[in-house]
Amino acid sequence: MNPALLPTLPRSVLRGIGQIFLQRSAGCGLAVLAAMALQAPQLALACALGALVATLAGRRLHEAQALDDGLFGFNGALAGLGVLIVLAPGPLAWALVVAASLLATALLLFLRRRLPVSPYTAPFVLVTWGVMALATVAPLAPATPIVSVDVGWSEVANGILRGIGQVVFLDHPMAGALCLLGLLLAGPRVAVTALIAATAGLALARALGFPDAPAALGLYGYNAVLTVIALLPRIQVKGQRWIVVAAAVLTVLLVRGVQLLGLPALTAPFVLATWLLLRVSRAPADAPASVSTTPSPASD
Repeated sequence: MNPALLPTLPRSVLRGIGQIFLQRSAGCGLAVLAAMALQAPQLALACALGALVATLAGRRLHEAQALDDGLFGFNGALAGLGVLIVLAPGPLAWALVVAASLLATALLLFLRRRLPVSPYTAPFVLVTWGVMALATVAPLAPATPIVSVDVGWSEVANGILRGIGQVVFLDHPMAGALCLLGLLLAGPRVAVTALIAATAGLALARALGFPDAPAALGLYGYNAVLTVIALLPRIQVKGQRWIVVAAAVLTVLLVRGVQLLGLPALTAPFVLATWLLLRVSRAPADAPASVSTTPSPASD
């Protein structure tokens, strides 16, 4: 390992975790990691391990800027989380965390070369669906479901914060609040955008009469959060504020559609909605395939 790169490795790993929320911010990544440690420490470990493995794999490509921005870490981090929401912690599960992170990184590179826009979290979705399929045919110990926590806040506040926390599979409102803090560290505009999107997702799900339990757990909000954040530059540069409404409506409908198909939505609705809305809003076909759309200061 090149000693000159050692000081930047923790920052790159934390930025990779921050990129789950599309933020080039080590502070955001640290807050998200703290949110996971609060509710499910094993998820925090899987996320950090996945981001580390993916970042180290990315180093071999010598893409210094992408590496420093955390663009190699976020799919690996999510793939690590995906393994531990399916399988109970154990030697095989931890080995699969490493394998899934490497596979997600390989898929990221494959898709980056073939898509005119960012793959976003598509590699994570494909790898996690694969792990879920494997778990149905192999005698593997299933993960213990994360227990929902009621902190005594209002139902609306809980639903909104859970809509943010569910990006990383957390439904503790305080964990959602920590994720929101991370977004605030990356930029107040991003944090406000996430709040608006999570609120819209919850409100739309209720207005359309979708099942109450998933709505209360934030399962209709988190894809809207990611989609609106991803499209925030279009809103800022082009003034296309209709995108906020379109993103919320489209992601909520896609989540419900995937549920009716009997599939776990994960972040597939975010990826599909973002690709479609970028196309509809006439984003340039040669737009850079960077995930971070609202970078925070390079000092973090």
